[in-house]
Amino acid sequence: MTPSDTKPFLPEQKSSRFYKWLDYLWVALLVILVAYSLDVYRSARYCAFLGTDFRGYYASAQIARQRGFAEVYNPQTQEQYQADLPHSCPDGSSAPPQLFVYMPYLPVFGLIFLPFTFLDFTNAYILWVTLNLTTLLVYLARITHALGDKKRFVRILQWALCLPIFSNLVLGQINILLLICVGEFGLAAVRERHFLSGTWLGGFLMKPHILILLLPGLIMRKNWVALLGFTCSAAVILLASTLLAGWEGVLSAVRLATQFLGALIQTGATMMNLRALALNLETILPAWFAWSVAIIGISLVVGITLYLWTRRFPLSSVGFITLIVASLAATFAVTWHSHFYLLALLIPFLLILDLKQAIPPAWRWVWIAGPPLYYVLLYLLNPQQARNLFGLGMLALNLCLLAWATWKLNKLARHPERD
Repeated sequence: MTPSDTKPFLPEQKSSRFYKWLDYLWVALLVILVAYSLDVYRSARYCAFLGTDFRGYYASAQIARQRGFAEVYNPQTQEQYQADLPHSCPDGSSAPPQLFVYMPYLPVFGLIFLPFTFLDFTNAYILWVTLNLTTLLVYLARITHALGDKKRFVRILQWALCLPIFSNLVLGQINILLLICVGEFGLAAVRERHFLSGTWLGGFLMKPHILILLLPGLIMRKNWVALLGFTCSAAVILLASTLLAGWEGVLSAVRLATQFLGALIQTGATMMNLRALALNLETILPAWFAWSVAIIGISLVVGITLYLWTRRFPLSSVGFITLIVASLAATFAVTWHSHFYLLALLIPFLLILDLKQAIPPAWRWVWIAGPPLYYVLLYLLNPQQARNLFGLGMLALNLCLLAWATWKLNKLARHPERD
């Protein structure tokens, strides 16, 4: 072998060594993040924000047990119950709630939290976080195995232990369950079990705004069997909710959910959608111009996404999973209510594409290190605007994912043999 024979392998070897060092860096960042989090949340000042959303779920389950499911949607009752749920903090103090949250979900989803009310609030929250993290890791191992990839536990940890998941765990959010629903939707679709795939979308009646592009996409693809599956699961969920809370209880849940589009939520400018872009732009530009930019952007994103659903490419794991990534990223950009922790729903699909070497390795490091480093930089430069600018940065991340997925799917449509 001559020296020239080894040259083609040198870049790959250098790249391999580079990413190996990044693996070490990831471990260091993880240790620092965990240590910092444990130190910060020892005091009641920060401990009060632990389980902000879980407090609403827990109080709703208490109300359902004691007063019936229909009473869950009474704001006065919610505030009364949540005020009696302080956190027992690591420093021995007791932190009262800083925010009251409401339960905009249909009554049947409240059944999930009933068993937790047999524990006190703090221990119930700890159990909820533990179950969510364990479930996430087990599910990611399950879905990668189901799609024929070797289980690489370190790679799973790298995608899973990220800022969106950290935020979900701190707040006690329910998005890990939605991650499973959308993951099973994608897995069943790849296996051409279309009715089953559609039934999994019924779980998104917890947060129906995430369906605003997935359902039209299925219509564009004329996947009537999947839509029938969704219709059947949605009917079962609505019927079960009606039996639990009555028709008036279901209507109360719907009315409360619509309030999340308006003044009930005061954090619109911190979200990762084009609405947030308009809210931030109108502080420095005329409102008509700011909202024109947002409306044009929404129209383009929706148009591009629905166009992708009409493209014909092999229904392989890479092709369809890339389509789901595009659809979810576009949904986060255009839906009216879009906090950055919803990015967790992308994890199973980005992990699978990474294991199949269908995305550049740099994407993994953008995912792992980008959001926390970006937020730290913003906070150091402008702490007052850090949350707003962070949301806009996550909007840019969604748009970049959509742009990459569009390029990838058009390439697959032209050259299906490369899938």
